[in-house]
Amino acid sequence: MGLSRNRLGITVDRLKTIALLALTLPPWLACSDAPAQTTAPVAPGPRAAVAAAEREMEAKVIVDDLAGPVRLAASPTAQTLYALPLEARDILGIDLEDPAKRWTAVPASPGVAPKAVGVIDSSTLALVVREDESWSIRVHRLPAPGSPGAAEPAQSVKLGSSEDSGGEPRIVVSPARDWLAVTGLPAPLPKILRLTVTGARLGPPSERRCPPLTDRPQAVTVGAGGEWGLFLPAAADAVGRSSVFSWISPSGAQRLLQTDSGLERVVDAACCRETGLLWALASGARNEGAQGLWRLDAAYVEGRQIARPVPIKALASPTALVCLPNGEVAVADGNERAHIVRFTPRAGGTKEPDR
Repeated sequence: MGLSRNRLGITVDRLKTIALLALTLPPWLACSDAPAQTTAPVAPGPRAAVAAAEREMEAKVIVDDLAGPVRLAASPTAQTLYALPLEARDILGIDLEDPAKRWTAVPASPGVAPKAVGVIDSSTLALVVREDESWSIRVHRLPAPGSPGAAEPAQSVKLGSSEDSGGEPRIVVSPARDWLAVTGLPAPLPKILRLTVTGARLGPPSERRCPPLTDRPQAVTVGAGGEWGLFLPAAADAVGRSSVFSWISPSGAQRLLQTDSGLERVVDAACCRETGLLWALASGARNEGAQGLWRLDAAYVEGRQIARPVPIKALASPTALVCLPNGEVAVADGNERAHIVRFTPRAGGTKEPDR
């Protein structure tokens, strides 16, 4: 029993197949309370894997003068890339056809510290912000691309309070853009919060339909069928230090897959809807793997499905990852002076998984 694609992506049709054949699946795949997969991924040969990956993807710096660290989001058509330099606190719009064209999509507001940015639709941004000890998510309506927006939000939804000023929040938007999730909030705020999207308005935050978690996830993404993709820290009694990757059903109730990722210190992750490819910013857990951009492929060892991490590009301090059309991804790199790198499949490279 395997995935319909050779990457760790699950389509809606595949979810139906899993539901029909759940009784025949191994317990660790089918049951939400099953033990973690313990079969170790096959570690790639570092030089050969990097050389192969570099033949597949071309890296090009499109922005190189931002104050880091930076968070990223892309419009549904990916004509516009949005960058949030955490120090400057204003959200920049960047024309992906001509990255030299930039504008202030949402200007900085006194006393408000934006921590994450997400795109609801082409004219609506969502920002997770901190004001003193209060956390909220703000909705900003945007004018035409290239025009400056207003600092005041069209809607503000409270998420809770925390004395801890840390945390690294992220916004994950569902493929249908009918809900979004906020992760990475500091304790004692919930590990994951889900908000429905109705037009350009958000419903109240809730843990309903979120995966039940004992640990705060390192990174969260959403698959093409709305399933949750979670990178969790290794258990305290685990043999290795590799992060655990899981697919969870859209309802949050059923574990579809759980396996050792072969990665550690996962900073951000994205499952690209167009290709089904799963990407992560992380460090390799074996062979002194480089920190940078990785792709997670599906593989089989002794009849069991595992994750095989493929190194794409070593990066000094990657901070954010976002999917673009045509198999491309964009990565923000740097904690002081930041740059944005666009990764494009080379001719003959892997744009999408084999069918």
